[in-house]
Amino acid sequence: MKVRRVIALLLPVLVLACSGCAMRSESDSGQTDPFSGPWGASLQRVRDESDNETVRKVLEDGVIDDAEQAQIESDMTKCMADLGYEWIYIDKGDGGEAVNPTEHARGKTAQETRQHLDGCGRSTGFDPLLELARKIRNNPEHKDINELILECLQRKKLIDKSMTLDEYLHMLEDPAARYRVLGPYEDPAYPDYDPLQAGVFVQCTTSPQR
Repeated sequence: MKVRRVIALLLPVLVLACSGCAMRSESDSGQTDPFSGPWGASLQRVRDESDNETVRKVLEDGVIDDAEQAQIESDMTKCMADLGYEWIYIDKGDGGEAVNPTEHARGKTAQETRQHLDGCGRSTGFDPLLELARKIRNNPEHKDINELILECLQRKKLIDKSMTLDEYLHMLEDPAARYRVLGPYEDPAYPDYDPLQAGVFVQCTTSPQR
């Protein structure tokens, strides 16, 4: 999955950083296995499937650390600046960016701007690495996302604590049941719709461990 692109005029969009994005364990020989943690297989797969030297080098030790993320951000900023854009990366929680065309890029279409974003994201390693870092930070134990969302909804008292994961998944697939349970948070036309609780619902579905 790629980092969500938001093209805006200096609009603040949230991004999440990750500090030390993998757990390690020691093998029988006493050597550290960089891909032994909950996200080890994912980290190794991204490294092995990438033809980007930066991505492969960063993931060599199975960790995306703060210094590496800062360098990737700096490279992305320079890449976009060379193309005539002021690219802004705001680290507050959910992943995103904002782009302001400078005089050099004024007149570019949204499609051209998106192509530049995607190109820089690939060449600098921003897209695969920062998206992976965000996923790890939001779910360090690599749990099923539906399980995390259900736990959050129950923790925030939006869904009864007695509901099991199987019941929750079945409810999501049944339009009538879903409307009955989640209508107050999903549908503004629902009689008991609560905008404050709707905001909590969105938070649980996007960042369930916050």
